[in-house]
Amino acid sequence: MGIENREYLRDEYDDTAGSFRRPSSKPMTVILVVVTVAVFVLQLMTSRSTGLRGVSTSLVQEWLALNFDDVVSRGQIWRLLTYAFCHDQSNLLHIVFNMMVLYSIGGVLRQLLGDREFLWFYLVAAVFAGMCSLVFYRLVRIDAQIIGASGATMGVFCLVALHYPRQKVLLMGIIPIEFRWLLAAFVAIDTVPMIGQVWAAFQNRQTVSQVANSAHIGGLIFGFLYFRWNMRITRWWDQFAGRIATRRRRGKLRVFTETPEPESNLNSQVDDILEKISREGEASLTSRERNILAQASKQYRKGKG
Repeated sequence: MGIENREYLRDEYDDTAGSFRRPSSKPMTVILVVVTVAVFVLQLMTSRSTGLRGVSTSLVQEWLALNFDDVVSRGQIWRLLTYAFCHDQSNLLHIVFNMMVLYSIGGVLRQLLGDREFLWFYLVAAVFAGMCSLVFYRLVRIDAQIIGASGATMGVFCLVALHYPRQKVLLMGIIPIEFRWLLAAFVAIDTVPMIGQVWAAFQNRQTVSQVANSAHIGGLIFGFLYFRWNMRITRWWDQFAGRIATRRRRGKLRVFTETPEPESNLNSQVDDILEKISREGEASLTSRERNILAQASKQYRKGKG
């Protein structure tokens, strides 16, 4: 199966030219980087000392960071997503590394999925990674505050690595290594500390790490599931939104005799629908749009006859 035949790769692929079209809007990777950096600046602007030597927090981080009690006990579910836009103020490499991965590796994935699907993937990967981390820390009885885009960026890296397992990158700008081996290394690096934390929990001890390894593994798992199940989040969302809209209109339904659309108006609608198919795939069509195509087909056959 060619790359242009995969359903989730059709958004940016031009069958006639045999290459990817250049998006007209600003890349979603750039938008996400800008938003994340803006939140980090707000963290710095609202920073304050906790009274402990070398330790500080911020008002923004207190409202956006992820922890079990705030989400489960207080119902602050927005934290499942917003934590991914906060980063460690005392370690600049935390945000720099994540944004480098998001911009470079994310740019490759964006070309495969398109901006809209890439945004959905990134946000859902962040939520999934956050939930995995919450569950893990609860099981090992560690009260942790989780921040950082690492879970989402690990999901991005995993999906790209599964598409291009033999593609080589320069590790630290020097050592060439294939994506598949780098992916295996990340899995090992994050799994070993988690095993240590589980073992410590069995011994009624706590092993605290400054790295949210469980969020990394959660992101990797989501990337694998997305690839394995050939997911299409935008399609699911459009179908869900369509059902909601249908239910709202159900009480206002009236019986009427369908009258054919004027030919000029019908042609205009068909052009819009064909453009949507080219942009988002046939699965994104609503029932009304499919009916318009069927009506146009009938008129075409009638005129040809």
